[in-house]
Amino acid sequence: MSAIPTNANVTVLSKNEKKAREIISKLGLKKVNGIVRVAFRKKNNEIIAIERPEVYKTVGGNYVVFGEPKKDDFTQRLAAAQQQLQQTTLSDNDTVDRSPEAIQADMKAAAEANESKKDEKKENDEAEEAEEAGDLSNEDIELVMQQANVSRGKAIKALKQHDADIVNAIMSLSK
Repeated sequence: MSAIPTNANVTVLSKNEKKAREIISKLGLKKVNGIVRVAFRKKNNEIIAIERPEVYKTVGGNYVVFGEPKKDDFTQRLAAAQQQLQQTTLSDNDTVDRSPEAIQADMKAAAEANESKKDEKKENDEAEEAEEAGDLSNEDIELVMQQANVSRGKAIKALKQHDADIVNAIMSLSK
């Protein structure tokens, strides 16, 4: 007798299972491939699951499932996963204070940081616009901004498109 190599995919069948498979093969059942798990739910929400089943389909549309059934308690698995998640978040946030005052202080600090970023961006944009303005006068740009109610960048862009013609720039922005 030869030895079975390691990592070989070998299944050992009992006598009863061999007999059942032999009878099923005589019934003309067709094997259904691609099914990884079969789960049955009982009335009391108890779940019986079969991992890596062998599934056969009858001519009438019924299924025959072979495999080792195991009781699957979904609520226990869910509770364990939630508990593990809570433990990891608690270990990450051991020193974090979650009082209302601390949350409000965090929100104010975030808002102030956001405002300072906006101010820096606005200053950078204005500096770039000033460089872009080049030959356009500041008075013309201000006039277009006031009349069309647009930002400085849009006013400069419109004036450049219309060769510093204030009326056409305002008209194009007012549409």
